[in-house]
Amino acid sequence: MHRHYSQTAPAKWPFPPIPDGKKKAPKLTRPSKLTRASMLADICLVLAWGAMIPGMMWLGVAVGF
Repeated sequence: MHRHYSQTAPAKWPFPPIPDGKKKAPKLTRPSKLTRASMLADICLVLAWGAMIPGMMWLGVAVGF
């Protein structure tokens, strides 16, 4: 598959140029291990955020906003 490049487009639009093959792409590091406690904390934060939105809407209606 051949790639065709336009000479009129800016150099970094929409993506940076392809490396010339001499440089290797940086290796991706593995994310830190998730513990059960951190997963539980994430779930609690999502549930709290989900309950806060209707709660704020209810308070707004009660105040008359």
